[in-house]
Amino acid sequence: MDEFAWSLLSSLPEERQLRSIVVVAARFTGRGTQMALVAGEYEFTCSECDGDGSLQVIGTEGELVWDKCDECRGEGTVSYDELEAAEAIEVGRTPLRTPPTSDLHSSPLKDELDQWFGFLSDRQAESTPPANIMIGYAYGYAEAMLLADREEPAREKLDFMIRAAEKFKDHPDFPGPR
Repeated sequence: MDEFAWSLLSSLPEERQLRSIVVVAARFTGRGTQMALVAGEYEFTCSECDGDGSLQVIGTEGELVWDKCDECRGEGTVSYDELEAAEAIEVGRTPLRTPPTSDLHSSPLKDELDQWFGFLSDRQAESTPPANIMIGYAYGYAEAMLLADREEPAREKLDFMIRAAEKFKDHPDFPGPR
């Protein structure tokens, strides 16, 4: 990295310095996980304004003033194609929205996952807070694994959801064998 680039980097807050170094290192070394992403639009929180939509900048009189973020045009979110999204995911950013995929939404495993998640979501009021929160995490993780064509980890989360549903075995809407 040249001296000018380093001086720009060192002027950033420490957290952003580290994030920028990681991005540069990942780009130049080609390291990081390669996730198979689908074509489409991915939405992320803007990293420039941290989703606020505005930044403090130096005004014409040298004072600090708030201005609309140029990166997200004041919206707080940015949209990336699959290549930019892959880079963002490699450095640990999580998309707020991903494009739907027909393969993901038509697999038997996805249908089963939706069935069990729907059943458990309807029982949320009857569950204790740690359990019902973990169900949401398990569902999101399983969907992400299906999107990445990793069926085994998705199946493990589905099995977790089925075990969690066992306490509602006597419910008339129970989706599995009794």
